[in-house]
Amino acid sequence: MRITIKRWGNSAGMVIPNIVMKELNLQPGQSVEAQVSNNQLILTPISRRYSLDELLAQCDMNAAELSEQDVLVTIRYWE
Repeated sequence: MRITIKRWGNSAGMVIPNIVMKELNLQPGQSVEAQVSNNQLILTPISRRYSLDELLAQCDMNAAELSEQDVLVTIRYWE
């Protein structure tokens, strides 16, 4: 796929086609890490940092609590 770099004021930029955005699960406004390696530009999505409130909102507060035994069995299962 060929993408053209265009001048934007004192900077330059490129438009990422929608099909690439969907395939990589990127969203407008999302940050990416840019690296140059072997004369190639590599863009890596930066994971979003969630607030404690956002994480707690995803929890099932009615779920049964795990006992120490439940946790130990799970740890031993993966050893």
